[in-house]
Amino acid sequence: MTQDEIIEMAKQAGYSVDTFGFGIWDSAEFNRFAKLVVEAERKKLEGQIETLGAMYELASKQRDALMDEQRAQVAAWRVEHAINKAKNT
Repeated sequence: MTQDEIIEMAKQAGYSVDTFGFGIWDSAEFNRFAKLVVEAERKKLEGQIETLGAMYELASKQRDALMDEQRAQVAAWRVEHAINKAKNT
């Protein structure tokens, strides 16, 4: 989260600056600010989790396809090996 985003959330929460440049918070403003920050972070993480979930699904499908291909190759090799063994006996 950028500094500008945090400042914007503070403004949305009702944060004010006095004439000396010091922030004045009351507990309600602080609670609103904290909720805004938490919600923003939750949304960001939800997107990342969804992306990771999609990547996991894709990787799992690719793994399964490669395993199927490998099983087919092993089965073909076994058939070929059995045929060659039968020819040689």
